[in-house]
Amino acid sequence: MDSDQGSDSDLFVPTERESFLSLLWDDVHACNAQSGIVTSAAQRRQYVRAMFACIEGAVWLFKQEALEQQQHKEDASIVFTASELSILAEVAPSIDGRGVIQELPANLRFVPNLLFTFGCHARAFDYEPVLRVSDHEWGYLKSSVTVRNRLMHPKQLSSMDISDDEIRTARAALKWFGLTCSAATLGVSMWYAKRAIQKIEDPEEAAAKLQIISTAAENLKRLVLDS
Repeated sequence: MDSDQGSDSDLFVPTERESFLSLLWDDVHACNAQSGIVTSAAQRRQYVRAMFACIEGAVWLFKQEALEQQQHKEDASIVFTASELSILAEVAPSIDGRGVIQELPANLRFVPNLLFTFGCHARAFDYEPVLRVSDHEWGYLKSSVTVRNRLMHPKQLSSMDISDDEIRTARAALKWFGLTCSAATLGVSMWYAKRAIQKIEDPEEAAAKLQIISTAAENLKRLVLDS
């Protein structure tokens, strides 16, 4: 084989963001914490910590995508307010004693931040919001937040215990979150597909292709969210 030809391993090189998210998921899987089997208390605690690191990492990446979309979108159809931009960047502007602006890290509550992020991401890429608070797994996620907070701010020995029900709930919540992220990513793919279709000169051909991919994307989204 010629020296200038790449190997199969060179065909796909993950981006830094993909590698970042993959590493977070690897940490979750490494814990191997399950209900109904012998799992150490340390593994369960580590699972919950890794789970929320993964979720918060994904949320941060969604925020970056929304910010970049506004910066580079040619038609400027999505405009975030100054306050929204600050929250997306997770900064809290302040003025120091010299009258100089300081950008301090924003102190964001988990649940409102999650709702805000998915809403902004959907607006940025023009798709229907996919975070369904009517799903019972949304309640699971909020319950798991309570467990995470208990672990991060323990007050007594029992604070460090995670029951079978709690680890089962956490696993279900993370699976649901992952599927929700997949549906959001599908919305991004659909935005790029629509953008490509706009370059088709024949309006009838463009409309036909748009109908095909829109139907396929909607069916796939339902399949993902109802899994």
